[in-house]
Amino acid sequence: MAAGGSDFCLTSVVHYLTARAQSGPLAARFASVVVQSSPIAGIVAADSRLFQPADLSGRRLGGPADSRLVAEYQAGLRHLGLAPSVLVPTDYGAAPGALGRGEVDVVADFVDLVPRTRRQAGVDVRAVPLPLDVYSSGLVAADRLPDDLVQRMASAVATALQRQRHDPLGGLAELGRRYPGSDPDEALEGWALAEPNIFTGVEPGTMEHSRWEATLAFLTDAHGFPPLEPDTVYRPEMAAVAGPR
Repeated sequence: MAAGGSDFCLTSVVHYLTARAQSGPLAARFASVVVQSSPIAGIVAADSRLFQPADLSGRRLGGPADSRLVAEYQAGLRHLGLAPSVLVPTDYGAAPGALGRGEVDVVADFVDLVPRTRRQAGVDVRAVPLPLDVYSSGLVAADRLPDDLVQRMASAVATALQRQRHDPLGGLAELGRRYPGSDPDEALEGWALAEPNIFTGVEPGTMEHSRWEATLAFLTDAHGFPPLEPDTVYRPEMAAVAGPR
């Protein structure tokens, strides 16, 4: 996108920072935030006795040793002042099955992936969210685009989120056309699980400088990204027009 192949993209902060770490400065920055708080969670068997983040400390965690999800989950526990889980090296795709067989106690993933994890594990599961007040994903705009165009796109994305919130069924037909193998019930359940991370009491799309500072500090600790100034990651002028809490 920064090279001119497209004008906008929706992506995670981690993907963006990974691109910055690999390629250096990019002529593209976040214009709005979609997922306002981290959706990362420990997914556990529904009948387990693990209910709070503190319960995850010292438990067997299934996942790859080099997984960014695992790194962020462990950093989340550390951020909350908790001891980490004990990693049991497991392929990402095999971790839910290990959870279902009782070989591990928890897998790290995003809360909206509970339906898929349940299907893969073969047992009922639930999420133990980590309460991390950091940004997760949003709209990135090329720096070459004028402010008024970027503002219109950010407003369009916010309006689409509000519409989806009021009418969750509205996009199912299009989802089925684009992804014929998708399960509409899983999609609706995943959306419902993600809603609390999207709608947090601020206007959709809202960005705040202090939250960007906290987000970058957390992800730098979790993944070893080089330190960056927040205004090189997001458009400060877009934060100025964001709605209040």
